[in-house]
Amino acid sequence: MNKQPNQENRSLQETPCPICGSQNFVWGRTVGESVSQWVYFRADEAGWGEGERLRACKCIDCKNIQLFTYD
Repeated sequence: MNKQPNQENRSLQETPCPICGSQNFVWGRTVGESVSQWVYFRADEAGWGEGERLRACKCIDCKNIQLFTYD
């Protein structure tokens, strides 16, 4: 994720929603058809088995959902 210049020192929890500016989020994770099935990001040049688990936050005010990789 590219950081905006004014967000250098903010944690994800402190960063406002890019759509409405709210900081009212619900954090969770992404799952597939099964609760134990994670959703991953994998770069085009990556091989099978490579990738990063995704987590998500949903803005309670505007319903925007953002995806993040785990650190």
